[in-house]
Amino acid sequence: MEELTTPKGDYGHDLNFTCKDADDSVINLDGYTVTLKLWRPATPGTLVLEEECTIDVAASGTCHYTVQNGDFDDAVTYAGELELTATSHKESLIPIRLVVTESG
Repeated sequence: MEELTTPKGDYGHDLNFTCKDADDSVINLDGYTVTLKLWRPATPGTLVLEEECTIDVAASGTCHYTVQNGDFDDAVTYAGELELTATSHKESLIPIRLVVTESG
């Protein structure tokens, strides 16, 4: 599981990811769309964020999501995943835990 932290209310910074398969091999993201999905652990059926990531280097499996104003206004912990979608393929991978911390 990948664990990330971000301060409450901050935005304009990136959450960075490297997409790997079950064997820990990098996935070439050429032809894929990568979507970041987050939810509160108590309500997994209700997404609080579902946004497309920007692919940085497809062959290296790297991508990022740029945090937007209003994305994380509460100091809570979210569960989530990255979803890879291609023409004939959809796969959820990389369980994510995102901790939004209090910010002074």
